[in-house]
Amino acid sequence: MVIILSKGEGWAEVYYCFMKSITVTLTLLCLSIFAHAQNLSFSQPVNFLPAARTDKAIDITSFKGNYFVTWKEAGPSGSIHVCYVGKQHDIRLLAKEASSGIEKTAFAPVLRVTNNHIYVLWLGTDGSLKYMINNSDTTFNTQAIGTVNFENSPKLRSGITATVVNGRIMIASHAANKNDMVVAFIDADNNGILKPATLQTVPNKKSSEYPFIVTLSNNTVRLCYYNDQGIYYTDLNTNTQAWTDQSPVSGSKTRVSPAIYHIFNTTRLFYIWKDNKKDNNVYYATGEEQARSLTGHPLPGYFKTAYPVAVCKVDAKKFVMAFIGSDQKLYLSFFTTYDPARWMEDTLFPAKGDLTLKDIVIPGSHDAGMSALNGTGGKQAGSINNCNTLTQKLNIGQQLNAGIRMFDLRVGSFKNSIYTKHSSSDCMTEAMGGGYGERFKDILDSVKNFLDRNKKEFIILTFSHFCPKETSANEVADYIFQALGKDRIYNNQSKSIDHIKLNDLAGKVIVTFEQYASADKLIDSNSMADKSKTFLNIRRAYAATNQINKLLAKEELFFTSMKSGVSNNDLIRLDWQLTQSSDEAALVCNDFQDENVDPVINGLMLLTNVIKKNKSIIDMATAGNKYLPAKVNEWISTGTINKNNKPNILYIDVAGAWVTDYCIELNGTPVYN
Repeated sequence: MVIILSKGEGWAEVYYCFMKSITVTLTLLCLSIFAHAQNLSFSQPVNFLPAARTDKAIDITSFKGNYFVTWKEAGPSGSIHVCYVGKQHDIRLLAKEASSGIEKTAFAPVLRVTNNHIYVLWLGTDGSLKYMINNSDTTFNTQAIGTVNFENSPKLRSGITATVVNGRIMIASHAANKNDMVVAFIDADNNGILKPATLQTVPNKKSSEYPFIVTLSNNTVRLCYYNDQGIYYTDLNTNTQAWTDQSPVSGSKTRVSPAIYHIFNTTRLFYIWKDNKKDNNVYYATGEEQARSLTGHPLPGYFKTAYPVAVCKVDAKKFVMAFIGSDQKLYLSFFTTYDPARWMEDTLFPAKGDLTLKDIVIPGSHDAGMSALNGTGGKQAGSINNCNTLTQKLNIGQQLNAGIRMFDLRVGSFKNSIYTKHSSSDCMTEAMGGGYGERFKDILDSVKNFLDRNKKEFIILTFSHFCPKETSANEVADYIFQALGKDRIYNNQSKSIDHIKLNDLAGKVIVTFEQYASADKLIDSNSMADKSKTFLNIRRAYAATNQINKLLAKEELFFTSMKSGVSNNDLIRLDWQLTQSSDEAALVCNDFQDENVDPVINGLMLLTNVIKKNKSIIDMATAGNKYLPAKVNEWISTGTINKNNKPNILYIDVAGAWVTDYCIELNGTPVYN
């Protein structure tokens, strides 16, 4: 399949609004695919609209800032579904699905937008071209199914694609015979009703499947298709009706319609297709419009599909790829022109180098080193497990590569070494229970190696919850200074946080300890108070709740209280954690009795699990994170968040590239400019 994205088409960043997408975008792959070394970063595929199933391609697009998806039900023939999914961050709340009722199709429907209307087009079971039109910005008239009349009533087969050329819809399909491809220009009346049209056979080009079509200019369109020799394309001059000779995409083999798109507001095209082998691997190629020879490259192994892929534009730097998995579910993957591992270099420098930390927002990680459980402790150590201890899915090195730049770390001694920890008390011996996460040496090695590779990125490490009888602040400070070296640690030289420019921070790590400082070791002091004289005071409101409504109310009140502004040394941190209640942490997270646990506790665990479902910290973060972008956008629109009280850190569990993406977006909004 080749994917085609016409100029002006696109799909919003639905990523933020799907619970699944928040938790599983774990690994980003940077692929250098442009001749001028522009990078593409692909996120792992995520399932969305969990109840939907199809055995044909899906399509996605935007209309007046609202976003739509269309697909057919799985089976020999099925109803056509179209789903309004709201604006960029509203999908979870506003999804409205409609179907074509008794109308059926055996082929994939497509969406196409003109100046005034959005259409769903599909082939009927009799080979005719059918369509529905929207009757508002969010709904379709599913009762009024139109049919495009062609001369001699020819039948179409295999499927259709469409583009818009000078306001006219142009469709590409396959004739009822074995190999002919056909195209047609279709005009609409003032009510959007499509007028009769004439099908034209594409001369001297053959394919056993329907082609993809994309607009190159006001008078040129490109058709992409395959035959036994590989993938080819040909261009039509819409003024002269002349077709060019076909050109190959080198190294391409497929038996599914390939797709082609415009990307990144350039004259470059992006081709993508499924290999002709049974492994369903996906390949891509990119090149200038007039390139006559292109080379295919494989996507990572987690991109697999037997059907054509759809690509839609999110903004000038971001696209979303949609496809159908082998399980017939609908999947998305995002790809961007910036590399999350060096997003600061790509989006902040040099234009914003003279700003300070108070002028921007960065992603932060709560209990950042708790991506693994390497040991347990406390009075009820037997009740400690992944469910009640782990807060992150990525280790620190992976979080750095995903764009996270502020890390909350708590450390303690374990097995004669220093590890991160998460426990109910600062000292593990006094805690009911707790766990040890990543080894501290591994974290500092990751930080050092990351900064060596990325000279413009900067990092904030904040340390708290010290237990002097286990590991003192002095010991940790020594360890950091020796591991990172003074050249990597930022020396504030008595400057306040509001006078330190981003240019000064490039390639550095700010290290702060709670209520502790060491000038010799370049350790600054931090605090969390309404007012403080420390180098860095973090303003935050911790909700301490497992209920999202209480979290939202707490944070809204927090920002309302600071509308007039904060002190010069304050960074505002949006704390977005749903925390387990005591019975959930100790009881719900333990399904089975443990002979090492007090019998009374075992009995409570058993009773609790009878009446409550297991819900881990990761599960709660999954549920809570989906609200974050939508609510922050809402608070900005209502003035609850303004230039005086805007968050500087989005501080979360299950940190990943999704929150980096959102911070980049926020940094481009008026509140941060």
